[in-house]
Amino acid sequence: MPAVSLSEAAQALGFKSRSTLYRLRDEGRLADYLRPPSSPGGAALLELTPPGRPPLAEHVNRCIRPQSNNHERYRRPRIDPRWGTVAGALSEALADHGALSLCDSEAQAIAAALPAAMGEAFGAQGLELLRVALADLGCWLAGPGTPSHPEAEPEWWREWGRWEPDSEPLEDGPFWVSVGGIAGGMMGPPFHGMTGPTAAELFHQMRDAIDEVGRGARWDAARWDAASARMLLDDPDVTSGAEVLSLPELQRLAAGGLLPPELQAATLATLATYAAQAQAEPLPMVASN
Repeated sequence: MPAVSLSEAAQALGFKSRSTLYRLRDEGRLADYLRPPSSPGGAALLELTPPGRPPLAEHVNRCIRPQSNNHERYRRPRIDPRWGTVAGALSEALADHGALSLCDSEAQAIAAALPAAMGEAFGAQGLELLRVALADLGCWLAGPGTPSHPEAEPEWWREWGRWEPDSEPLEDGPFWVSVGGIAGGMMGPPFHGMTGPTAAELFHQMRDAIDEVGRGARWDAARWDAASARMLLDDPDVTSGAEVLSLPELQRLAAGGLLPPELQAATLATLATYAAQAQAEPLPMVASN
């Protein structure tokens, strides 16, 4: 099967928007499925069934769905998938000492206990050695003498919202406003009559949004709309009028009144392209939710 655009892939997977595929792509989790654009200046494509790999639908479902249907697991603290990377690195380092193999939760427990253990054994000097060693790897922790992080705000939130890790934790209404805004922004238009994949995606987005807001992320509608507009306008298929599924989102952004002037102008110009093409040849119907 030929490679398809992100919009076509989202449709094939039953998603309401492309946001999840964009996020997985930006995290590097779709690298084995990405293919170069079919024409110069075109958008990157995804293979639905690449040779030697699980189908894209199966791979994405593994990324966004809980690993078990056991409801008891839903109530357990979620293990960030990056702890699997930590576990692998620690297991490799221990291979010459009995080939001990760690799972993700064991690696997380060791990491949580390490600062206290270093402090008890070596005092402040031991903790500082740990901080400096992490700083050498590009990870900054607070502490005297530790190099300061040049860009403390995560890259995603620098563009899409605000990051306030040092502010007072949000509670009740304000907390859920940010969670709802972030999860709703990722999901796209309202999702009446959700399919199974869409319900799984919503579960994933809500779970991640709760974690992110707890760490300092804040919903900022103006920054989110601006980042959404940039993402769409960077896609040649959108600006040429070929990406019909983007039309409702472009219309929403143009009517929202939150875009900076240059993005508002570019969005209106792209909408004019769609309008001109619609006059020449009616566009396919786009389902509204």
